[in-house]
Amino acid sequence: MRRWSRILIVAVPALLLLPATAFIALVSLPLPIGIAVTTCAAAAHATLLLVHRALTVTLLLITALIAAQAALTAFFVLLPSSALFLLALHAVAARGSRRVAIAVAALAPVLTTARYAMDPTVTGSGFGPAPWLLGVALLAVCAVAVLMGLLRRAELRTAALFEERLDFVRRDQDNRQRQAASAERSRISGELHDVLGHSLTVIVAQARVARFAPDRTAPALEVIEETARTSLRELRQTLRTLQEGHADAPSPAPATPDALAERMRGLGLSVERRVQGVPRRLSSDSELALGRFLQEGLTNALRHGTGDVDWIEDWQDDLVVIRLSNPVAGGATTGDGTGLGLPAMRKRIAAVGGHVDVASDGPFTVAAVLPYAESTALGAEAVR
Repeated sequence: MRRWSRILIVAVPALLLLPATAFIALVSLPLPIGIAVTTCAAAAHATLLLVHRALTVTLLLITALIAAQAALTAFFVLLPSSALFLLALHAVAARGSRRVAIAVAALAPVLTTARYAMDPTVTGSGFGPAPWLLGVALLAVCAVAVLMGLLRRAELRTAALFEERLDFVRRDQDNRQRQAASAERSRISGELHDVLGHSLTVIVAQARVARFAPDRTAPALEVIEETARTSLRELRQTLRTLQEGHADAPSPAPATPDALAERMRGLGLSVERRVQGVPRRLSSDSELALGRFLQEGLTNALRHGTGDVDWIEDWQDDLVVIRLSNPVAGGATTGDGTGLGLPAMRKRIAAVGGHVDVASDGPFTVAAVLPYAESTALGAEAVR
């Protein structure tokens, strides 16, 4: 398509203008001069082949070829092919160097008028307009060509900016979609970890009890059965929510703090729970986040702990602090955590306006700090 466009740019002006130029030059001028003028005109038309690659060079070459015609005859301005100069001037103003276009547009009428006025064949024949009138007309025509080119430049710039903006919007949408997909994968991973991590830890612990304590095999199997049934129910609910596409649907609620403490004691984990201050009613999102925090913290204590769990709830005036601490086996965990548990804790608590602190000097301690006002506002916004 581009090749054909180049051919048309050269062929159409040549078919429309060159025959008339050759006829006028060969009829009205001496034959050698007419042939030379026609040759310059044909070369100017051929120069249009460069217009896609070198606009400014094309304009300068056409100007030089018309200047060669001017050296041969002062009537060159009447030749139809001289219109190529205006076409090149418009193209350079639109897509090339504005300074070159303006300079050529200002200089060419002056030089043309001077050549026209100093030619004795023109002044002696009385044919044609007065030099000053010709100069004004040429200057006006060149100014119109440049102004039209500048308007076209503005249109092209506006179109380019619009395309850049569309491209930016498309890339931004792609980034948002990738971030949303990544966040959804992270959410699904967290949901499955919350649902399965605690239950599998309990099942493994009770399987060990059944294996190494034959007298407790029946109770251990009952706990395994109940835990597996509960886990399966929560997993089905989670998968159903994901399949139906309800990304904002509530997760399966964990056990209440009292029930969770009793379950852990029944599994052999010594839990000492102390409540300071007056407990408050939090938003559903905040209660869910704190419930998952407790479930994950106690599960880690069951998995890695070597001693009693100290569970402290401090209900202060503007925030609540829930702290879980217990000794752990050497190298069992680190202060920052390397698995999914601690990062999931941090994300859940941060999502409702709080943060999680971890300390490993002495007993391993995790603490969730949650402001009341911020958690309530975020929870209300989530409900809306």
